[in-house]
Amino acid sequence: MIKLSEWKKGGRPAVLWQGNDGFLVSDGDHTIATDLDLFNPERKAPPTVDLDELCGTLDWLLITHGHEDHFNAATVAHLVKHSRCRFAIPQSCIGKAFEIKGLSERARFVAPGDSFGADGVPVSCVRAVHGHIGGCVYSGASMLDCGYRFSIGGLRFYQPGDTLLLEEHMEMQGVDVLFLSPTEHNTWIENSVKLIRFLKPSYVILQHHSTYSEEDPRNYFWAHGYTGELLAALEEEERARCIIPDQNSGIYF
Repeated sequence: MIKLSEWKKGGRPAVLWQGNDGFLVSDGDHTIATDLDLFNPERKAPPTVDLDELCGTLDWLLITHGHEDHFNAATVAHLVKHSRCRFAIPQSCIGKAFEIKGLSERARFVAPGDSFGADGVPVSCVRAVHGHIGGCVYSGASMLDCGYRFSIGGLRFYQPGDTLLLEEHMEMQGVDVLFLSPTEHNTWIENSVKLIRFLKPSYVILQHHSTYSEEDPRNYFWAHGYTGELLAALEEEERARCIIPDQNSGIYF
């Protein structure tokens, strides 16, 4: 079990993966999370964070869209009940949010193009358009889903959520740490390479892999991350900037 007090110590920006797109990001003073999915019964392994310590530490949870592996209702309900955490939730998820008791009072409902301060952490919302099998646009995609750019510990992070490659990515500037999903329903291999080259981040953290069973062929397009194939498609210098996270150890910058 990871001790968050030890993980955050030192004042350096630190990242801790909890599976899929679930990350904690902290500079020692602020702790922001994205898409925590801690109670999903389809996980291959449990999260490594101590829930009591998380509830006493987490300031904000940024949610990208309504699917259970990103907006996990049980995780959010637990945080509402046991923590002081606040939530950024896309307007595409308003209906789901109001089904969780007490959440709406702690939520900021956002849309692409919005900006806000999360207890001193500047956050901006970027459009996300959900993909599907073969990299096509998902029939249930909402133009109100959000990715998030936020600055913490002097670094600029970008969590795209589940999205295909968009014009907004090509025009974006100033990303130090990119969370990247090389799955079939996101930017896969070719477009992941393009995204790395468009944004030129100092660090690329590969996500949306190794969290759920891939035995059911119906899950493969979203559960399997093509991390090895992506690394093979990159230049040596680009590969050196990529990190495959481990749920049992933090990443420090």
